[in-house]
Amino acid sequence: MSVDIREYGDADKKLRQKLSKQGKFDASFSQKFFVERVNMDVMGRWIGERLHELLGFEDDVVQELVVNMLAETRDPKTGQDRRCDPKQLQVQLTGFLDKRAQPFVAELWKLLLDAQDAPHGIPAAFVERKKKELAARSAVKDEKKTRPRSRSRDRGRGDD
Repeated sequence: MSVDIREYGDADKKLRQKLSKQGKFDASFSQKFFVERVNMDVMGRWIGERLHELLGFEDDVVQELVVNMLAETRDPKTGQDRRCDPKQLQVQLTGFLDKRAQPFVAELWKLLLDAQDAPHGIPAAFVERKKKELAARSAVKDEKKTRPRSRSRDRGRGDD
């Protein structure tokens, strides 16, 4: 029994068309994403963390699938340049994430679009979150420095 793998591509295409007609794709999917402009190390960590939140466990296979689909910029058959299709990504992830695939891909896509316009390829939301974390750490350090130290060594010696 032989299976023509092209049939699967047609099935995905038909499914994408059906979902498009139903309005199941985010409006941001119409914007192009350029992987060269994004810090994929940072985004890869976020993808792993977010998938862990959604699935309740770490799944390296799904994380690698997402990262590889985003990074694939050349068609393996024709060798021509191409961009990641967020609709195809959503369809591929539906088997793993079910109804959570759409909000995940929409959130990811918006972050990627933001990151590609940022100077270091990192979404502004990530930079702001990191600034807040550093400010909170700094405040805790400052508080520890200004707090008077207790002299626990001197207590209870009986020198009175």
